[in-house]
This record gives sequence, C-alpha cells and structure tokens, in this order.
Amino acid sequence: MDDNSENALRLRRSFAGPPGLVWAIWTRPELIRHWFGSSFGFRAHDVAVDLRPGGNWSLRNVNGAITEHVCGTYHEVQPARRLVYSYHFRGTDFFSVISVELSPEGEGTRVDFLQTGFPDAQARSDHARGWPNALKVMGEALLAMHGVGTIWPKLPEKTHLDGVARDLQAARARLFEEPAE
Repeated sequence: MDDNSENALRLRRSFAGPPGLVWAIWTRPELIRHWFGSSFGFRAHDVAVDLRPGGNWSLRNVNGAITEHVCGTYHEVQPARRLVYSYHFRGTDFFSVISVELSPEGEGTRVDFLQTGFPDAQARSDHARGWPNALKVMGEALLAMHGVGTIWPKLPEKTHLDGVARDLQAARARLFEEPAE
C-alpha cells in the first residue's frame, strides 16, 4: 500500500524522560500492560516480549466480554533508539507495521511513531484515537516522576520499574477515570 492518509498514522511526542526509560516503557511487559489499549477501556494481560529481531510479542487485550489477541514480530531492535515490529489482531486480516524512533531532546526524548498498512480509513481512524491516548498515559507517568533525568541515565533496574508501573497505572486512572488496581 502507498503511504497515504488512509493507511499511515504519524505521531510525534516529547517525553520528560531519557530514551532508556521511554524504551523500557515501550518494551517491558510489566509496563506495556498499563498503557496498551488504555483509550478504549481495555486491559492488557499475558504480555509476552521476545525483544530481538525475529522475536515475537503478544498480549491478550480485555474489555469486559471482549477479548482481542494482538501479536507481532520484531524486525528492528536498536535499544533506546529504534523499534520496528508487525502488529496483528489474531483471527482477522488486520496486519500493520509500527516503527518507533527515539531521539534525545534536551533531558527528554522525542518519539516519532509511524504505523502503516491499515486496511481502511476506519481502522486508521480507530488507531488515530487510541495511540495518542496511550502516549498520553506514558507522558503523564513520566511527568509524575521527579528528577527523572538524573535518576535514570540508563535503563532502570527492576526496583525502579515497579515504581514506573505504579506511575503508569496512576496516570491511566487519572486520564480515564478508572479505579486503581
């Protein structure tokens, strides 16, 4: 498909955290579960990540009686710089490709997001509503952290990720008026 308004979604956001921390939020299963599907009331479960070229990722996305199985394969993995992966809803003909570029921006990170291959304008429209909210949850969690530029100059250790997960959950609850888990 050509790169046109019906099958491509481009977003650019700035985050108050270093690329290593933004990378962790994007790639660690215990953090993905807090932001994935957030704008439509879904909760990600059973998040699996094999973060290497050719490795697979998957999750079960649940909203009440609705369950979606989303999966894909990593094509490019350049830690804290670039991530390219396929994105597929199992049991459907929906296949797309997502690329995420992370660039240092002062003490923060600029994220350039591109999703291509939408089967129609409606699928693009749905994702154009969803991704900005997921990015907003990520951004709100990062803003809630004090001194993030000096606390996490590299990928955070597990003890710090527990706090990040709590911040992501709190940001999601604030943005979407959900009860805390």
